[in-house]
Amino acid sequence: MHKDVCPFALGAKCLIAYLALLSAFVPLSTDLYLPALPGMADYFGVQPELTNLSLSLFMLLYALSMLLWGPLSDRYGRKPILLIGLLLYGVASIWLALCPSIEQLLAGRCVQALGSGALSAVSLAIVKDSYCGRAMENVLTAIQVMVVLAPMLAPLLGGVLLLLTSWRGIFWTLAACSGAGLLGWCALRESFVPQNRGSLLHTLGRVQHVLSHKGFRSLLLVFSAGSMPFMAYLATSSYIYQSIFHISAQRYSYFFAANAAASVLGPLLYVRFLRDLPRRECIASCFAATALSGILLMLFGSGGPLTFALLFAPVTVCGSALRPASLMLLMNQMDTDTGTVSSLVGSVALLFGGLSMLLCSLPWKSFILATGSMACLVGLVCTVGWLWLDRRRTFSATRGEAG
Repeated sequence: MHKDVCPFALGAKCLIAYLALLSAFVPLSTDLYLPALPGMADYFGVQPELTNLSLSLFMLLYALSMLLWGPLSDRYGRKPILLIGLLLYGVASIWLALCPSIEQLLAGRCVQALGSGALSAVSLAIVKDSYCGRAMENVLTAIQVMVVLAPMLAPLLGGVLLLLTSWRGIFWTLAACSGAGLLGWCALRESFVPQNRGSLLHTLGRVQHVLSHKGFRSLLLVFSAGSMPFMAYLATSSYIYQSIFHISAQRYSYFFAANAAASVLGPLLYVRFLRDLPRRECIASCFAATALSGILLMLFGSGGPLTFALLFAPVTVCGSALRPASLMLLMNQMDTDTGTVSSLVGSVALLFGGLSMLLCSLPWKSFILATGSMACLVGLVCTVGWLWLDRRRTFSATRGEAG
């Protein structure tokens, strides 16, 4: 298929909405049932730690499965892998809605994670297959705007569903989402003609081939590290607001939703102002602002819940503003192995995020100090790393034009 030709029978706008839906499966799968976790623990008669394990298992297998599905989509095409992912996700969701034990719940979440990995790897690859230059940038930005709404709305929607039904109804809702995905699949044309006809082992080995590309590898490390401050916030925010500032769980959910809403401003800010700046200054400014916010958090973050929220907001905004530009650069470093590239982009960012959460679990003096230190350190390292890579021309300068 030629670039800038929409592979969706219903048109380009519907394609963007469909790809946004595919990209939103993961935040919906994690955040939608957060309000139901206590009730699920009571239903199965287990400790909360065991139901929380369904979250960590999901994220781990989701991150690793993308490394499988991306190369397979380069070998067999996007549509077959997308179909497998949707079917796995749908069957797992129905199983979760019916499961009678915590063991079967955990097993179902593992299968659901495998399906989610296929959806994420393929959705980004379809964008690269179909668009280039400014058109690709616009599509990525539009998808980002819609995707960041999912973490903000999912817990609220989950709470509403619990008023109408039990926790099982949440998984029936996720099954319905997979049904919508299957309907969209029927309107999707194949966006990629497979070129890789080697053995399956050779196909999976393309991950190593892509990582051997110096420009892609360097940018991948810098931009994946850039996700660490926000993941640190996810790991510490509930303790900061409820244990340090002593606010209720309901008020905490308002602060969490407000921070998620701030992430919507990032892509809008990028489209309106930042993308017209030179790429070097645009990305360096976002990383530097993250470092500055980290310093202010360490100095003044303990002043109260509102102060903490306002000081952390630039980290969220800058992180989401960087997303379109970073994806453009990463996806345009290579003309081949698009599925493998997209899977590495998602997987490595999650692995860095897991490292961030692990570091925050160390015996810090306070979680505010941990969060601020993470933002400061990562912001500084990424600023220096980005400027060094840009100065040495380690990567292809492909902003706004084809790779």
